[in-house]
Amino acid sequence: MRRHIAPGALVTFFLAAAAIAAPTEKWVEVRSPNFIVVCNAGEGQARKIALQFEQIRSLFRSSLFYAKTNSSPVITIMAVKDEDSLRELLPEYWAEKGRTHPAGVFLGAGYDQFQVALNVSAHGDNPYEGLYHEYYHSVTVPYFPGLPVWVAEGMADFYGNSVIGDKTANLGMPNAGLIEELRRGPFIPLPVLFKVDHNSPYYNEQNKVSIFYAESWAVIHYLMLGDRSAHNPSFGVYLSALNQGASQDDAATKAFGNLRKLQENLDAYIGRFTFPAVEVPAPAKVPESSLSTRALSRAEADAYSGGFLALHRQYEQSESLLKEAAQIDPKLALAQKNLAFLHISRDERAEPLASLSAAIALDSQDATTRYLRAQLTFDDVSHSHTQIEEDLRQAVGLKADFAAANGLLGVYLSTNNEKLPEALTFAEKAVSLEPGNTYFQIGLLQVLALLRRYDDAETLARRIRANTTDDGLRSEVDRILTYVTQARDYDARERQSKEAAAARANALAATAQADQATVRPDEAPAERVSEPAGPADHGEAPLLKRRGQPNELIGVVVQVSCNGNEMEVTAKVAERPAPLVFHAKDRTRIGYTSNVPAMHKDIEPCSELQGHTARLRFTRSETKWLDGELVHVEVEK
Repeated sequence: MRRHIAPGALVTFFLAAAAIAAPTEKWVEVRSPNFIVVCNAGEGQARKIALQFEQIRSLFRSSLFYAKTNSSPVITIMAVKDEDSLRELLPEYWAEKGRTHPAGVFLGAGYDQFQVALNVSAHGDNPYEGLYHEYYHSVTVPYFPGLPVWVAEGMADFYGNSVIGDKTANLGMPNAGLIEELRRGPFIPLPVLFKVDHNSPYYNEQNKVSIFYAESWAVIHYLMLGDRSAHNPSFGVYLSALNQGASQDDAATKAFGNLRKLQENLDAYIGRFTFPAVEVPAPAKVPESSLSTRALSRAEADAYSGGFLALHRQYEQSESLLKEAAQIDPKLALAQKNLAFLHISRDERAEPLASLSAAIALDSQDATTRYLRAQLTFDDVSHSHTQIEEDLRQAVGLKADFAAANGLLGVYLSTNNEKLPEALTFAEKAVSLEPGNTYFQIGLLQVLALLRRYDDAETLARRIRANTTDDGLRSEVDRILTYVTQARDYDARERQSKEAAAARANALAATAQADQATVRPDEAPAERVSEPAGPADHGEAPLLKRRGQPNELIGVVVQVSCNGNEMEVTAKVAERPAPLVFHAKDRTRIGYTSNVPAMHKDIEPCSELQGHTARLRFTRSETKWLDGELVHVEVEK
């Protein structure tokens, strides 16, 4: 949660175009391995900020096993020269008398877009503590999205108060504001604190938020450093129990025992008001040679500023700046890219794709732009568009550890039932890069199901369901589990059919051998016409065993889904326990007839078939989860 922001909302940037990108203002861009610093305070300050944030990134990630070696999104930092410049970016903090003026803010949005605004001349031992708090969240969420709120906020304050010196860094430094809140009290009972969620008054009501943050920090500080870190193992047991699906009460009891005793110990720890810090070696600085510096043109300054505004919903100013940037420099890919973000923020559907395509035409080596075009095409145009695969392969080629691109490529290939072993590789790579991302886990679940790795799919599904409270995600998991059940049953019936066919073939062979043994030498053996080795003739046998001539059945059409000319028809057949799914690659090329007088000759299948009883003629499909490819539909009633 952003403590400098009204609950539930992002900071609004009332950024005046003339102030940000005035012709007389000199802006420079400094790029480090993980940050882009856009600064009006000169090259020296811009390089200092880049080096400082590389160090804090390294310190935060060193505390996380998964994050140590994986990449993270590049963050853009708008570093301004003084408080007056910051006020132009964040006027709301100065509009209300007596309100604290922040030294900086950290904000995030979709598609891994993160922005920072800070005052490079801010004073104090750790002026960017609040900013670091939010940055720590962005580092941890991809790996641990389901942490209890008190743990997430307490850890963010524990690390957000870190101070890096020339040779050492101090973790767990006491924060005067949090300590003052603790002095005022009263404390939140631990059983209540442990159950606070994002809907709780303690997380949303201003008169309760401050003590929630302060006490969360104090509990984490006690568990991490209290009594010479003696309680650290208990904290690990608590998190492990939650990860295995234990309730808050059960996890707390298992890890901490009697919560009343823990409360007493915590109260005594806080009452001493002597919070130790731990000193560790300072993270190594990235070499100066890894930084690149250049002056920005007016168009580039406009493009950065316009993108900043688009991300924070100042649409009119953003659009004006971005269109101006594109007009000044028609070859500036950044202007087109940020125009796409503007359209996405305004929930416009077609315009983002046009802007992304224009940006790619100007700069084909931007992995993020490639990924975004693939994602929007997949979401809004077609799951099978060939441009999706091309863009995603380009994206992972440019940035191999691009988790989102790997995840979407795995989903794309599996959705089209193509190259499933390769789809598995991409899906597993995405999960390995961001182990806590539920969407990537569901993508992997889909691939496992289509590969018929049913046991692995069910194990993963159970883990996803245990670790998410999102009803929509649980429904998606349940949908795939239903498919797994139906597919496993289909495979079992198909296996039984093959075994029965093999037994009949063996019996025929044995009979032929016996006949051959009894025939007289002067008699030629009679020619035997073999019966086709098909499935057993009963309702539970698999339908899809023969190629060639179409099969047919009669069922009630319960669902029709159309995507372009493609169509899927789901039918319930009386003798089948599960619905059957049929596909038409081009619904305009199959035949339709009707025995229903009220139905006109030219049937519109997408809107008219559902609810009718129909005779479906079909051939076998190579796609394992489909029951056939439609040839003809005859509406019976």
